[in-house]
Amino acid sequence: MVRAVFVFMVLLLAGCEDGSRADSRTLDVEDEDFRQGQNFYKSGEVRKALECYLKVIDKRKGAAESNLEAGRMYLELQDPLPAIYHFNQYIRMKPTSEQSNLVRQLIKTAEKQFMQQLPGRPMEPDALGGSDLNAKLRNLQLENEKLKRELADYNRTQKGLVLPPKTTSEKPAEKPATTDDGKPQRFRQYTVAKGDTLSGISRKIYGDASPTRISAIYNANRDKMTSVNSLPKIGTVILLPE
Repeated sequence: MVRAVFVFMVLLLAGCEDGSRADSRTLDVEDEDFRQGQNFYKSGEVRKALECYLKVIDKRKGAAESNLEAGRMYLELQDPLPAIYHFNQYIRMKPTSEQSNLVRQLIKTAEKQFMQQLPGRPMEPDALGGSDLNAKLRNLQLENEKLKRELADYNRTQKGLVLPPKTTSEKPAEKPATTDDGKPQRFRQYTVAKGDTLSGISRKIYGDASPTRISAIYNANRDKMTSVNSLPKIGTVILLPE
């Protein structure tokens, strides 16, 4: 049903454009990326068309027609939140254009599409008022930005902690580990506790967390660990070189 409404709106918009192209269209329609976007859309490549319209928006201020086309592409891709944003940008730039009322109808279509995508039982199209829906959209956008920041912080934390993957040329040691003077390596046992990390264990036992210490602990427990970040579960006994 939503797609049928969308197609209907697209046809109406196309009719309006034919009669008022010179008056209502801004210079962004002359942009090469805009024209490329139209060609992609005609050939059924909606995502590539969207990328072209977004390029125009990035390059030009007041790219009203590109915002309208980007909103239409997002709506066809079943992505109503950015569609609503770009439709509103068009309304902001051209509030009295001949197409503005049709764009407002597209916004309502996108709002209905969004409500149908909510988890659980699909909501009736008029279950939320306009202000309630806008508040819901803002909250979702804020939550999305928060998750992006948390993910970026996590990725920065993990950088430098991951060792290069083991190569296929590595082979298990066939002889017991020995010290520099040829004597067998001696170990002490340590039981993994909650919150432990290799660096934390190294500081606790040896008083420092140098890469050499951490590498020695890891090498002594390769049968229990796949990397320096994969400490065995709590209660597991590992070996610490003396």
